[in-house]
Amino acid sequence: MSEEPVRVTEAGASDAPAPGPAPSGPPRPIVLVAHGSPDPRSPEAVRAIARAAGADAGFLEFNEPHPVEVLRGIADTGVAAAVALPLLLTDAYHSRTDLPEVAKRAEEARPGLAVALARPVGDLSLARALVRDLPYGIDGLVVCAAGTRVDEGRAHVADVAAEAGRLLGVPAGPGFASGPGPKPGETVERLKAEGAQRIAAVCYFIAPGILCDTAIESARAAGVVHTGEPLGAAPELLDLIAERAAEA
Repeated sequence: MSEEPVRVTEAGASDAPAPGPAPSGPPRPIVLVAHGSPDPRSPEAVRAIARAAGADAGFLEFNEPHPVEVLRGIADTGVAAAVALPLLLTDAYHSRTDLPEVAKRAEEARPGLAVALARPVGDLSLARALVRDLPYGIDGLVVCAAGTRVDEGRAHVADVAAEAGRLLGVPAGPGFASGPGPKPGETVERLKAEGAQRIAAVCYFIAPGILCDTAIESARAAGVVHTGEPLGAAPELLDLIAERAAEA
């Protein structure tokens, strides 16, 4: 049986399927770099996120393994390139200082290894995960976060709160467990003064832990009617991990 001829346009271009993109190399292993916590719920949640993302997890403090150790182990399998991705929601001290130090130490320990640095995973798209399971009738929202002395970090949380409020169609604001800026309870009181009666507190945290509990307790003391859970392995977060790793 003869093959059907490939038609040619007047300009001489074939209508045969264009070749696909050139095959890329093997995917680079991803190491999620978390701060770590003395609260055992936190590393447990981080490890669950890493499994869901097809990544490894390392901890800067409190928990093991350290990300440098993880990267050394990856290099020892013959891998020459990896991505260190801060499992952090704001671009502050740990992503600006600790992450480059992790890469430097790993590359010095394994000279054949190149470690690319990814951006933190904080993003406005996570607002959708925060409001997904809120009960009906919420008319105000406080977005609880850890807190940072870096102005850009607090501004990012405020932007996420504004986006979450926009999605719900209600007034919203940030509340910080530590550092400058309003505490969650203070934001709740402000929303009440503006007329809100059924206020929810949602957790702009990767995982449960001491600061998350502190933020929620502040909001509860001020009278919120609902409290949410940390992001965990939310689909939006897993998508961001993949995107940040690909662009690093």
